[in-house]
Amino acid sequence: APTATVNIIRDYEVVSKFKVVVPDVIEGLIKCKNPRCITNQQREPIKSRFRVVSREPLKLVCDYCSTIHDLGDIEKSLGIT
Repeated sequence: APTATVNIIRDYEVVSKFKVVVPDVIEGLIKCKNPRCITNQQREPIKSRFRVVSREPLKLVCDYCSTIHDLGDIEKSLGIT
């Protein structure tokens, strides 16, 4: 969730809070939707790598083939939808 907050709780009390932030680079977590991307070739053991293009709305770009992924693509890759 774009507005998610993590609360650290000790002895039933909230001791700290922080907002979850999407990192600038995401590696090996999301599969590129482009079937021709080098990261999808079985003979090439390359981890996928994406850079954040936009945080609101969330958009990532594949470092290898420049395919843009929106939130729906990311959720599909993670098996959320």
